[in-house]
Amino acid sequence: MPIAFPYADDAEREHAERLAAARQQLAHEGMLHPTWEELTEQERADAMVDAVWYLRAGRRAGLYGFDSARPAITVRDTNGQPIPREGYEAFLRTWIEKNGTGDRLALLDDTERFVVAALLDELCGVYPKEQLGQLAREVAVKLNDRRGA
Repeated sequence: MPIAFPYADDAEREHAERLAAARQQLAHEGMLHPTWEELTEQERADAMVDAVWYLRAGRRAGLYGFDSARPAITVRDTNGQPIPREGYEAFLRTWIEKNGTGDRLALLDDTERFVVAALLDELCGVYPKEQLGQLAREVAVKLNDRRGA
């Protein structure tokens, strides 16, 4: 039984499969290799492992980033479907604009506020080039400003 490769997440697995399938199609067209569909399950799995290493190397080299249209991990719409991160960021910004002018309640002590700001900074680090990451950074700065950091 083949050992499962530790993909970072479902999106990385999907990207590896798409890259491996496209590469196999090019090989099929150019050199009469089998199509992706004609490969065995093990041959596909092996091709996907190769592909994921190329994906990771390309990201590290700065050739391309993650697809910003990937859905948020936990946020779902009313039909239970994942919401794209850009849509979620736009919803949060709109919500802040509409509701952010009310009374401020001291719901967090300084330690909790520090932890929340640190978590937001981490989120910003995960999505530094996306609007969701930028929003996380802005809110973290506001929280730090409030506690005098």
